[in-house]
Amino acid sequence: MKKNEIWYKVQGSTTVDNYELLSYELFEAGISALEELESSDPGKIVDFCFYSDSKEECDRIVSLFPQYQLQISEEAARDWDQWWRDRAQPVSVSPRLWVRPPWVDFTAENPDAVVLELEAKTAFGTGEHDTTASTACLMEDLDFHGKTVLDIGTGTGILAMFARRLGAKLAVGTEIDPLAIPCIAENFERNGFKTSDTVLGFLDAFEDSVQFDVILCNMIRSELWPLRADIEDRLASKGALIISGQLLNEKHYIENWFAEAGFVTKNEKISGEWWSVRAQKT
Repeated sequence: MKKNEIWYKVQGSTTVDNYELLSYELFEAGISALEELESSDPGKIVDFCFYSDSKEECDRIVSLFPQYQLQISEEAARDWDQWWRDRAQPVSVSPRLWVRPPWVDFTAENPDAVVLELEAKTAFGTGEHDTTASTACLMEDLDFHGKTVLDIGTGTGILAMFARRLGAKLAVGTEIDPLAIPCIAENFERNGFKTSDTVLGFLDAFEDSVQFDVILCNMIRSELWPLRADIEDRLASKGALIISGQLLNEKHYIENWFAEAGFVTKNEKISGEWWSVRAQKT
């Protein structure tokens, strides 16, 4: 059988409480889709799998997570793009935000809802992850009308587009992955925005005087931590900072930073093992 007629299936299981963290780690490691299987112990265990056409790639990812005892098997190839499309459904990200695939017709019952048409492709973030949902929920507490927004690590641009739909006059995203830029531009155009205002690079790409009324940052602590000083400089006085992607058992790091930098916590949200927070700069 030819190589392109074989796909490699990596299967494993974890506890329900740990599944969100594991899925985040797997996506960070490079998988493009994760499928939940019928559970061997519903309510306690999540069985899952993902696929690749590269045995070497599967071996690499399996080696990163020995604690999960992931197993590799072979399956006859099928049209995975079509398979995924057939199963894609609109996602309720937050009370006011829905995301639908471009090929799925959908109208939200809530007339105030924001419905974004989104396809991830080479970027991360379609609204299904808890950290994205928590960020969107915290955003709904703010008045974005006329505000300027910075979305650090914008991914697909979902949060920046949501801010624009909530009334922001400007929502600038930063992204360090050049492969994500065409996807972001396409998503903004698809949703009726002329430009994405996305900057390729880090926060030092901005002039020293540039500040924003709201800063969004949905990334794990190891990625966020080196950006603290830049975030403080980029956030305007009395500005709002929303941070997500933090493990609940590590939230004290963020709280200590806030105490030192003069941020006041206004709201927080817990979802599984993840903690998100909205704070104000004094």
